[in-house]
Amino acid sequence: MLGGINLLFQYLTTVILLALASLVLAHVIPYLVDPHHIRKYPGPFFAKFTDAWFGVICKQGHRSETVHQLHLKYGAFGVSGNERGF
Repeated sequence: MLGGINLLFQYLTTVILLALASLVLAHVIPYLVDPHHIRKYPGPFFAKFTDAWFGVICKQGHRSETVHQLHLKYGAFGVSGNERGF
């Protein structure tokens, strides 16, 4: 009985680790390849991988303050495409 539980635990652990590794690689590889040269634009580090950081800021109710601070730090700029621009 314990052998089956241990085997199941090992299987689930492997599946979870592979899923996490795939998720990380899905964001890191496009950042490293960077065919559109997006990496050269200034901004918060995590913003180069995902918009989730800004979702958290918005949920906390600090969107306006954060955007203002980003304008002060990096200046105002915009890039046509999905979501670039402060």
